[in-house]
Amino acid sequence: MDAEEIQAAMARKAVSLREMARRTHYDPAYISRALRGLQRPSSTLLAAMANALGVTEEDQYVDHAMKHPGRIDGTAVEALATALAAQRRADDVVGPLPLLPAAEAHRESLLTLLRDARGSHRDALCAVVSEAVQFCGWLNIETGKYERAVILLNEAVELADEVGDGSLAAQALNLKGNIARQMGNWAAVHRWFLGAYMSESARRQRVVNGAQAASALAVLGRRREAERLLSDCENLRDRAADEVPPGTAYWLTPEWMSLPLGHVHLGLGRHEHAAEHLTTGLDSLPPELRYALWTREAREALAQAREQA
Repeated sequence: MDAEEIQAAMARKAVSLREMARRTHYDPAYISRALRGLQRPSSTLLAAMANALGVTEEDQYVDHAMKHPGRIDGTAVEALATALAAQRRADDVVGPLPLLPAAEAHRESLLTLLRDARGSHRDALCAVVSEAVQFCGWLNIETGKYERAVILLNEAVELADEVGDGSLAAQALNLKGNIARQMGNWAAVHRWFLGAYMSESARRQRVVNGAQAASALAVLGRRREAERLLSDCENLRDRAADEVPPGTAYWLTPEWMSLPLGHVHLGLGRHEHAAEHLTTGLDSLPPELRYALWTREAREALAQAREQA
């Protein structure tokens, strides 16, 4: 692999310059100069970086696709989707800060690839690119960069609409609702989550989005509407139990869906029900994820529910 291919692989795998230096035991300044074309890299350095990245045959497909976008095939698209899934799971463990620079660079590469791509696999590629853009939006949300996140999420919705993927569009609207919630704008929370709930998405996604909209209604004092929407979501959860969640929302187990329902019960003052639902949802997570950054709100809600029960 040459320096350009190494840099592209680092972006796909969310490996930062600092992490590459740690893995290879090379000076980060030297690696930076080599990757930017300011210094010719030694064959030993290139081999060490390729080895540190665990380059596979699938990576070779992706590199070929990047150089020949008009010939992209299903294997390359699948490899890109696999790399993105690995980045999402890495965020669950290490958090957003180490991943954000590489994810932003990967987004730029994918948008360039999509712009020049042709053929029968372009729609599948467009869906992966929408996921990647949305993932960048999520990382920006986690780091408090809301304005940047909104720009990226709007871009992700446009890409999802281009291929008619309702699940992808719903997930992006969900994230916009999360931004509104962080800012305490409950009218906007209701608007974005209701839009996600009404979209052509998977049932499990609709349960989560409907529950979030119901929580906003409870905060806004619209209790009767909140109770009605909560009932609809609980019925929908029962029907969605055997449904396989979309790849964009791989975490949506039946138990996990208890978390947003617990928030609704808490907003309605049903503290025992809230504690039961929130406990079920948190306990369903693997041990290494129970204290991930994104679980903080649920843990705080559970503490509140138990205190007031």
